[in-house]
Amino acid sequence: MNLRNRIAYYFVSRLFWLMLIWGLLIVISIVLFSFFLGNSKPENPQISINQIVEHTFVGDQKLSVSSKIEEDLVKNRMWVQVLDEQGNELFSFNKPKNIKDHYIPGELVSDYLYPAKKGYQLSTWYKTIGDQDLTWVLGKPMKDNNPLLYWVNYLWILIIILFGMLVALFFGRQLGGPLLFIVSWIENLSKGTYEEPIHNWIINSKKRRRNKAVFKTYEELVHALSELTSTLQRNTEERNVLEKTREEWMTGVSHDLKTPLSVIKGYTVLLSSQEYDWEQDKVRHFSKIMEERVKYMEQLMEDFNLTFQLKNEAIPLQLEQKNLVDVFKDTLEQLQGLPESKSKSFSFQTNKEEIFLNMDMKYLKRAFENLVANSIKHNPPETKINVILYEDLSHPRQIRVLIEDDGVGMDEETIEHLFDRYYRGTSASSNNDGTGLGMAIARQIIIAHGGDIDIKSKSQLGTQYNIIFPLE
Repeated sequence: MNLRNRIAYYFVSRLFWLMLIWGLLIVISIVLFSFFLGNSKPENPQISINQIVEHTFVGDQKLSVSSKIEEDLVKNRMWVQVLDEQGNELFSFNKPKNIKDHYIPGELVSDYLYPAKKGYQLSTWYKTIGDQDLTWVLGKPMKDNNPLLYWVNYLWILIIILFGMLVALFFGRQLGGPLLFIVSWIENLSKGTYEEPIHNWIINSKKRRRNKAVFKTYEELVHALSELTSTLQRNTEERNVLEKTREEWMTGVSHDLKTPLSVIKGYTVLLSSQEYDWEQDKVRHFSKIMEERVKYMEQLMEDFNLTFQLKNEAIPLQLEQKNLVDVFKDTLEQLQGLPESKSKSFSFQTNKEEIFLNMDMKYLKRAFENLVANSIKHNPPETKINVILYEDLSHPRQIRVLIEDDGVGMDEETIEHLFDRYYRGTSASSNNDGTGLGMAIARQIIIAHGGDIDIKSKSQLGTQYNIIFPLE
């Protein structure tokens, strides 16, 4: 059943139960009212009030009843009153002292309907004599005078009202609670608060179990809102990270370009000055320095763009199955041609001639170049650099790469910050040329290929880079 049909069924079923409960309350009320009113039903007196009216006489502007009627009234412990149009008593016989001699409109009707209230029952009759509209009231004490029956009627009415309010609140909570929760959630999202409402009965695990049917009805909608909230949270975090990265990128670019630009500017000023007549060799020397600074800036911009794209996963890697053995052989062959490599020795070991990895050869080769070049540039002559590549067939299957040297090593601070951008170390023997981004780029490329890298190094004992690529 889809969400629309489920919600429609839920509302119709709750309305059905609400109508059923109210119908039962009405039936029970009618039954109880009938019971109470039946117990207080007026008794038929032995003397009818119309007989009394017929034997009522008017003489000398006074009212009287026959002696026979008076005897019957005394015998049956009954009394009679005759009232004028204003409810004032004109005549009475055998009336008890507690019976009033004036009635307000509607009072006789109330006393007639609820005899238990006063402890006696009344009968009334209306007739016009002469030019007067008279009312006869015949009263008799109740045999079963129980005032409780009167108050039970009011108590039951109060109970029905209270119970009806509780039923309305219950169904209002059942029907409106989830909707109020969803509205609060949407309102939070509109205000940029990407989280579920905190104070809510449907999210609480214990109450959710008690209201499983209610929660089940809106399950798809709640799940969709939860997914939307997570997506908005993730987008906000990514936007913040991107903004922070962009700021760092701009700060780094402006900072690292100042030095080469100041050098180029200085030589430009010297060459353009009319105070000096530079020799051709000097001009070439200045131009050579300026060319090196331009190349540095180009490399810096390239490295900045690459690390920015790697950090934000903006580079679509072109993955192919390539032989890592060939990649390392080509890398070492190129690096051995560097001027810094002439006084250093290299070795390469592998347990297989073909070790295939799904990789983007362009970027992964650059990562290996940066790692090996770091051992070349920051170590003294006669340093031995060894690369070990092997495929580990134990579980889990993985490819391991060890790049190690017996050079000057690194202290704890350098190890901790080696993969930070712009960090070049503080060793006196280190060569601080470069952009300071090579090691950060190498690590980002390895992680982008699903691998991991770890460093082990001790001062004056050398350095080892341990790289792992899982195959499963």
